[in-house]
Amino acid sequence: MEETELPCPFCNAHSTRPIALPDGLWSACCADCGARGPIAPDARTALARWEQATRDGELLRTVIDESPDIILLKDWDGRFLLGNAALARLYDTTPEQLVGKDDGAFNPNREQVDFYLENVRAVMRGGRTQIVEESSTNAETGEVHYFHSIKKPLRGPAGEPRILVIAHDITDLRRAYRVIEERERSYAYAMEAAGEGIWDWDIDAGTVTHNRRWCELLGYAADTLVHPIAAFADRLHPDDRDEVMGLLDRALAGVGSYEHEHRMRRPDGSVLWVLDRGRVVERAPDGRPLRMAGTVTDVSPRKHNEFVLALATDALAHANAELERKVAERTADLARANEELARLARRDALTGLPNRLAVDERLHEESRRQPGPCGTGCAVLMIDIDSFKPINDTYGHATGDAVLALVAGLLAATVREADFVSRYGGEEFLVLLPDTALEGARTVAEKLRTVVAETAHPVAGRITISIGLAMAAPGTGELATVVAQADAALYEAKRSGRNRLVIAPPPTAV
Repeated sequence: MEETELPCPFCNAHSTRPIALPDGLWSACCADCGARGPIAPDARTALARWEQATRDGELLRTVIDESPDIILLKDWDGRFLLGNAALARLYDTTPEQLVGKDDGAFNPNREQVDFYLENVRAVMRGGRTQIVEESSTNAETGEVHYFHSIKKPLRGPAGEPRILVIAHDITDLRRAYRVIEERERSYAYAMEAAGEGIWDWDIDAGTVTHNRRWCELLGYAADTLVHPIAAFADRLHPDDRDEVMGLLDRALAGVGSYEHEHRMRRPDGSVLWVLDRGRVVERAPDGRPLRMAGTVTDVSPRKHNEFVLALATDALAHANAELERKVAERTADLARANEELARLARRDALTGLPNRLAVDERLHEESRRQPGPCGTGCAVLMIDIDSFKPINDTYGHATGDAVLALVAGLLAATVREADFVSRYGGEEFLVLLPDTALEGARTVAEKLRTVVAETAHPVAGRITISIGLAMAAPGTGELATVVAQADAALYEAKRSGRNRLVIAPPPTAV
């Protein structure tokens, strides 16, 4: 059958045609981006349903374009099959002008463009979702943006490799990180300018790293910055060695910090008095010391000036405390940011339920359980709000959003704590009932339908839902087929009158 003039709601290409499925059914498919329409018994019906889905898909396109995150779909050659408004703004173009072009058409940084292509191909070859950090340069301003990107490999209608990318802008976080690094670098410069020798003892490795000032004070070459700890002990004056090593042992054991004035011998035989100070800055979970850091000061010409020495000591202690505080703040900020990114990537912002990404991960997790998914068997419920588009058209999208949130809350409050409720997309929800037999699943589904029907929205009024139910038998290894069966049952529930439950027939044994 020849291609029709029906547009694709995702990429706007006019290359939709019906395709036969392995089970004898039909579906409409976009040859450009690979989007598929509802399943139908014949090609003509598949195209009609696609046309209806295209009208409904305008809402999905709006949701994608309103997302602050960049959302895109690419083919093997890095060409955009789909790009949302956020990506178009970054590249100073429109979503329509993105389609068919690669990053090189908008990004002047060839190195970045080549990295993008190699990275997406690596993800496609690997066949697994990956999370990466990457950057992009604005063609007009030259401004660099940094992103935390989720990359999921997909397959087109003919099995060709494609990739879905959702990128969250972390430019502000990176800038804050650089500010902290610059402050830490300034602190290191200040220490160098102060004339202090700095040392860092890696206790497990048995090595001590110094700055140039330490080498100057002790008479070593300025580029000899790493010594075994034994070299430090050898430089101690014989009359001071036992006391110094004893104080170090006490500091390592957690009894205060290390501070001592003693004599040290230079390689040329001369002796100087130093004030040597340090503290344990890192310990293992069992309390064992891992690192100790500190400074050494030449006090030979200044021993008479104890007051000045006390001021310098206080200033250094304050600087060390400030550095530790800033490092702790940076670590906490990065940890919170990573947790928030992971949460946002798997949570629907409107309803608070797990989103499609979380659904895919949960289904994959359940499919890997032994002896089979959901232990002794489980049920998959596909739920759709009846007549949702008229609600949006009549009362506005704000009311539509409120209806979605209301239904989401009712579903989550009605099932068990062990059950999994998610927003599958648009006005569809997916509920997974682990370790549940058919009769139990039927009871839960009817309860969900009744609870929603008995809870009126103050503006939209009475709301109903249609439910498709499919069972995964014990020992089944893959839940994707069960989800498809539940989706087909949901379609039948909608077709036969809405506000009802339809149970998918058990799969025919081969």
